[in-house]
Amino acid sequence: MIAFHMIYGLLLILLDLVVTIWEISTRSGAPKGLRGAAIGLMDLQIIIGIITWIMAKPAASFVWHPIFMVVAIIIAHIFTSRRRSKGTRVTGWVITDVLLILGAALFHG
Repeated sequence: MIAFHMIYGLLLILLDLVVTIWEISTRSGAPKGLRGAAIGLMDLQIIIGIITWIMAKPAASFVWHPIFMVVAIIIAHIFTSRRRSKGTRVTGWVITDVLLILGAALFHG
């Protein structure tokens, strides 16, 4: 389960980077369906992470990985909505990407 969580997480980071680049490089931003898919897949990753956490029983010092990831997904849900301005959406995606990368580094560190 840990290996699946790691591989899925890395693929998800790549997808989020694609969405971020799309959001930045086009006038209308990333398509609604792509944004929704990316956020839905992040939600699924949280569930997989919880299951992995229960099965692996990591040390208490490992708490920063899930904290970074949950905060990243909360930011993605709130700040990348189509109701937000393009600047806010771009900022939301960039912050989400940075937190996901830092959280993954904590996982692999």
